[in-house]
Amino acid sequence: MRILLKLFLYIIFSLIIGIALFFMWAGSGIVSKDKLSGINKYSDDFEDPSQANNRFKIMTFNCGYFSGMRNNLPVRSSRKFYMSNLNVFSDLIRNIKPDIVCFQEIDFNSHRSHQVDQSQYLSNHLKFMYNAFAINWNKKYIPFPYWPPSAHFKKMVSGQSVISMFPILNNKRIELKRPPNPFYYDKFYLDRLIQETQIRIGDKNLIILNIHLEAFDRNIREEQAEFVINYYKKIQMNRNPVIILGDFNCVPPDAMKKYDFPDEPGMDHRKESTITIFLEEESLSCASAGIKNPKSTFPSLSPDRKLDYIFYTRKYIDLVRTDVFNINSSDHLPLMMEFRMK
Repeated sequence: MRILLKLFLYIIFSLIIGIALFFMWAGSGIVSKDKLSGINKYSDDFEDPSQANNRFKIMTFNCGYFSGMRNNLPVRSSRKFYMSNLNVFSDLIRNIKPDIVCFQEIDFNSHRSHQVDQSQYLSNHLKFMYNAFAINWNKKYIPFPYWPPSAHFKKMVSGQSVISMFPILNNKRIELKRPPNPFYYDKFYLDRLIQETQIRIGDKNLIILNIHLEAFDRNIREEQAEFVINYYKKIQMNRNPVIILGDFNCVPPDAMKKYDFPDEPGMDHRKESTITIFLEEESLSCASAGIKNPKSTFPSLSPDRKLDYIFYTRKYIDLVRTDVFNINSSDHLPLMMEFRMK
């Protein structure tokens, strides 16, 4: 009996040690901290962007790692599936010809999307000369979706990206406040970021704040919004044109529907101030005037709410038009602003 008890305790102890070692290994990063952001320049032979009429196009797209409506579902999609979604988006870009495209949830080297650097693929495939990246999910093994294990994301290197026809001069990665998750959950949670990218257009430096705010904790999302606005005020003192864009994970204050969404029954945006914080900043305008397609950007299959936004400094930028495009490459729809520099 004593031998059986010792054997049982030994097995339990070994399991605990094994789980602890796996936890530490899986939650550690693949990319070193000094390489979590950077700038890539591709061939100088790429076609120069047109500056006719001083009009430019910028797009924001939560591409959901090009998983379509399968984002975060417990399925393992083929490489062909992801490449098809990348190419559908590529066809859209060839048609509308934006000068700058900003991504959230784009994969750089992840098991779930078959180790394709999606940002580099699009830069090369579409002949964008510059590419800036900011990694916000850097783990050796993500055990999600929880079941079945065959659908686990596993190796994860993902984040935000800006591809540009114009020179990218600088690129910074600024971490936002984290929600108070349990330690075992927080170990595998992604960072929420500001990706600050400085782009040279003619004789002006355009600063882009590419953001992806907290999705599940309303209080933290509001605190992140306050931080972004305060950060914007500091850089805006240099009198450069600034565009803030990305996935804000919140509906506007005048939205007809703010809760009881079929796909997110627990989400409630009533009394939330996230978007109001940006709308109340006097130097900013929201690129929604003149939009000719539905304002809703999520979910892409049957959009019923706006989660993606573009704000800009009205002193230095004039809005020409704004469009939302219906494609099925992600669970979000891409949002584009055409503008002039003053």
